[in-house]
Amino acid sequence: MRILHVSEVSWGGVVSLLREFCAEQVDRGHDVHVLAPPAFPVLAGVRHHRWNLDRHRPTTFAHSLVRYRNTLRTVSPDVAHLHSFLAGFFGRIPLVSGRVPVVYQPHAWSFQVYDDRFGRVIAGWERFADRRTDMLVANCVDEIDEGRRTGVTTPALPLGVAVDAAAYRPVEDEDRQDLRRDIGLTTSRMLLCLGRLARQKGQDQLVEAWERRPEPDTTLVLAGPGDWESLRPLAPTQWNRTVRCFPEQSDVRPWLWACDLLLLPSRYETVAVVVAEAMACGRPAVAVQVSGVAEALLAGQHPPAGAVVPLGDMDRLLEEAARRLHDAPLLIREGLAARARAEDLFTVSVVADRLDAAYVRARQNQGRVA
Repeated sequence: MRILHVSEVSWGGVVSLLREFCAEQVDRGHDVHVLAPPAFPVLAGVRHHRWNLDRHRPTTFAHSLVRYRNTLRTVSPDVAHLHSFLAGFFGRIPLVSGRVPVVYQPHAWSFQVYDDRFGRVIAGWERFADRRTDMLVANCVDEIDEGRRTGVTTPALPLGVAVDAAAYRPVEDEDRQDLRRDIGLTTSRMLLCLGRLARQKGQDQLVEAWERRPEPDTTLVLAGPGDWESLRPLAPTQWNRTVRCFPEQSDVRPWLWACDLLLLPSRYETVAVVVAEAMACGRPAVAVQVSGVAEALLAGQHPPAGAVVPLGDMDRLLEEAARRLHDAPLLIREGLAARARAEDLFTVSVVADRLDAAYVRARQNQGRVA
């Protein structure tokens, strides 16, 4: 099968998933293409097509639409897999995709970002674009349910999150201590918030809460792309003391291995990939109640791999984190449970099987709505 993945982003969870999707699809003999911005990492066995789309520069939109249409004509894929809102927008404009079956993966619905009229406009677009979508795939059932509540009716399949459990694996405590020294930490404990600086990711509300109640002998580490200095006013007494910020990392595993616990303060997500990666590394997580995290951390036959707190409740998030930092046996138990859950839930081959099935259904469903 010839597959065209279309991505508007070049860092973060979407790219992590695409890396796993594409590697497995290449191994299975598929002809895999990616249309993405120049900063997107080069993937072995994949044909890359440059897309100069910049979500922050609307002046790039018209050219990007033309480039998408021309790439479709050149590649002539059996299926176009659109990742996130802008790729989903360009790829589902009437008459653009032609006869190519379209699979849309929102990676969190953009209408969740806004509570105002703009959010309603985006939700309206998603309902309209429904007729140009042959299959909806999502990281979890919660994400599909959210789409249903806003009127999206496309046939849908939850995939889960694909993580390479051989690469993302637990390490020995001695290795973790060495990694902390490499980072330059002097405290005994480390909490990690990993992701690009964005309102969605909620680092602002986490840093503000940390300023009110920093945990003794603990460093809160934030890592990812973005201007971290913009958060300095939120933590004037703790900045560069117990709050440390680091730029984009080409390999996030050393940071996951170094931490005691992952924190997820996001305003919205759908099974954040970093949670799955942390679990595979044997690290528990404390997360807010966003789509899919309760299923990943708490549900099923295995013991819990952390805690889930109400959306936006940063005080509770830090309380649950502190409880684990002061209860070593609990932290160890949850770390073991995290790894066991990751092996059951996030195996690449199982997720790829579901994705192959979604592609087949997309080709069967094409043209279901005129």
